Amino acid sequence: MKKLMGIAVGCVLVVLVGALVGRAAVEISPSEVFAQAVQVEKEVELLRQHFGIPSQGEAEVVQADLKPRHVWQKTCEILIKINALRRRYDLPRIIPNTMEPVLNLPPGLVFEQTQRILTELAILKVRLDVPGRVTPPKVHVAKKPIDVFNKLHFISGQLDLLNRQEIDPTYVFGEVMRVYEDVDAILSWQEIPDDTFPPAKNPVVTPKESLAAAFLLLAEIQRLQQGLGVERTDFAAFRKVERVAPEDVFNLVGLSLAELQTVKAAMGLRHVITRPAEYNEPKTPADVLQLLGWTTRKLQLVRGARSGERP
Repeated sequence: MKKLMGIAVGCVLVVLVGALVGRAAVEISPSEVFAQAVQVEKEVELLRQHFGIPSQGEAEVVQADLKPRHVWQKTCEILIKINALRRRYDLPRIIPNTMEPVLNLPPGLVFEQTQRILTELAILKVRLDVPGRVTPPKVHVAKKPIDVFNKLHFISGQLDLLNRQEIDPTYVFGEVMRVYEDVDAILSWQEIPDDTFPPAKNPVVTPKESLAAAFLLLAEIQRLQQGLGVERTDFAAFRKVERVAPEDVFNLVGLSLAELQTVKAAMGLRHVITRPAEYNEPKTPADVLQLLGWTTRKLQLVRGARSGERP
């Protein structure tokens, strides 16, 4: 009798496990992600008020047809700035998460990121003895990825205020290095010989020059996307000719990294995960510009190999 009961229980467990394995993940809309981004904004506002830091006011609003993958990258930017805040208060740095490359990243993965951000902020509130609770989330409708991106962009600026500084070249260099290593992975996967070398370092570099170099890097990525049949995005809204700041370069490098993930996925590098940025000794704008130029040269090798021509 006991044996029969054991078999019956085992069969039930098998059925339950099978049902759970076969069940699709719950779909989450951009409106639901936006609601969580608002919660992040409230938590950052508590921190700002606690430390008596004036608000930056309204942030720049971008109009572009961005995809969830670009919003996901923006959440990574926020986690990087939370790390900078941890360092400011002598707390150990936490490595931001990264993930396998996918062609079409769903909003649900961005939702996951908002929960990680909220958790990190909750930890900071405890460690920094910040009192207060935010109000529950409200329901939002008809939101698009660009709405979430703009909300996160504003939050990113508020974190700069908490850090008492804008993003510096060292952090920008770290993100460019992640692109560089991804491109090296593509060259290795495609068995493409690499005889590139870094361009000469220009001792005097402006953010405007670095932004232009970042756009050249992005253009190479988009040429690869075109050859692989991957949908491209128009980033014209991020072009600037005046008042260019390191933050603009940092933002565009992040968007380039998001685009490169689609190239990796389309090429079959689906399990080659981009490594988190390592801590670097202080870097200068000249270091950033040089690495951008070198990474672009490497990408040209990939394009040349795919077209059968030497770039």
